[in-house]
Amino acid sequence: MYSCCLAAGLCKLARRQAGSGGNSKVQKSKLTHRLNHLLSEPIESALYREQHSLEEKIGSLDQPFILFGAGHLGRKVMGSLQAIGKTPVAFIDNNPSLWGKEYQGVPIFNPAEYAGKFDAKQIGVITTIWSGEATDKMSDRIRPLLELGFCNVAMFGHLAWKFKDQFLPHYSLDLPSKVISQADQIRAAFSLLEDEESCELFVNHIEWRLFLDYDLLPKPSREVIYFNNKFVNKLETEVLYDIGAYTGDSVESFLQTERGNDFLQIHSFEPSPNNYQILRQYIFGLKKISDKVFAHNLALGDIVGNIQVESDNGPASRVGSGSETVPVTTIDLFSESYAEPTFIKIDIEGFEPQCLLGAKQTITNFSPVIAVCVYHLQSHVWEIPLQLYSYNKEYSFHLCPHLADGWDLVLYAVPKNRRPIKFDL
Repeated sequence: MYSCCLAAGLCKLARRQAGSGGNSKVQKSKLTHRLNHLLSEPIESALYREQHSLEEKIGSLDQPFILFGAGHLGRKVMGSLQAIGKTPVAFIDNNPSLWGKEYQGVPIFNPAEYAGKFDAKQIGVITTIWSGEATDKMSDRIRPLLELGFCNVAMFGHLAWKFKDQFLPHYSLDLPSKVISQADQIRAAFSLLEDEESCELFVNHIEWRLFLDYDLLPKPSREVIYFNNKFVNKLETEVLYDIGAYTGDSVESFLQTERGNDFLQIHSFEPSPNNYQILRQYIFGLKKISDKVFAHNLALGDIVGNIQVESDNGPASRVGSGSETVPVTTIDLFSESYAEPTFIKIDIEGFEPQCLLGAKQTITNFSPVIAVCVYHLQSHVWEIPLQLYSYNKEYSFHLCPHLADGWDLVLYAVPKNRRPIKFDL
């Protein structure tokens, strides 16, 4: 059986070899070799890493430990740990407004103050700062801790692997053994990608899922999310289905691009009643074009009827759970009464596969552009392109990371008549 360090070291060697020189076809061949190397790891090795990485990083949670980050994730982690009898002795946080305060009896320190008062070398630190809104990399956040003397630092992922029932799945984070067990699907999805940047990003994401090396994940892209000419040509008769419209941010983004000068219709779908009311007000304020932009208090999925939805979780409100009941229909059925979509944007907190299933006929027959988030579950980055390919084999597939540390990873499925450039892989 590999040790955790040996497995990670071999993967870094394969990564260096894959990144050296060559044209696009050679580069894809090297990336294919690197992917196969990652997926050839014995599942026993991945299972061992899941169970032992946390202790290798910081020791047992029966010993004193602290959480780095007292924000949303940190407080959620503390609650789950307390439920199993493991309570941190403190938080450390970079936010001065939190210093000297407590959360449920646990004090919050300035990292430097804590290091000065206590023995930083002896305390285990679990990093609970993981937000797509960041502009730096995870290593940039960890480095100051190391400089202060904190030398036993684990990622939230190491904790989640160890206590999977309490923490997983958590967006794109899940067990490495699940990656290994789905190797054939991963290889098939990789073969669908048609540009070098997407191929490398895909392989980096697979390795991150296996080893939690955040340096593999790029900084946020400056590309416009969903509606960028790099991926999709403009269409003056565009009919946009904005699914997961929130309070109108995607519509606003669309209108701010040159696409907003000429389009046929925009249909915005937001199931959360609270978000929907703000969305309606935003659309009403569009004045001259408000007759072409429509808001629908609907969920879109693979059934027709009613479904539960969260109403108090802002942009992360999920379909399929929650206290509110709203109507749900399918894209296929909706488009029988309205214009067929030429562009479908989907960001619905993990409900994307169900929504696409309800659009199977539309996708097969009309080949709309699809920009769909693939970061809400670990497997979506390979399962969603395979799902779309099974409906329509004429798509070109591309990936773009729009926020930091794996957040807002979007898959672009583009029919040949909407492709702006010739990809050479």
